[in-house]
Amino acid sequence: MKTPKPKQWAEQEVRRLVTLARQGIGVSKIAAELGRHAGSVRRMARAKGILLKK
Repeated sequence: MKTPKPKQWAEQEVRRLVTLARQGIGVSKIAAELGRHAGSVRRMARAKGILLKK
């Protein structure tokens, strides 16, 4: 069975990630807000150079 491709990030989602991270929101809350897994949020933040609260 093939594993599904990861859902692509829309530019709006990335902007929301930046906004929430700047507000000091934690990874799990950002993930819930965006409807994504925490690991996905961490990967995108790392790729974009965004610092996240643990």
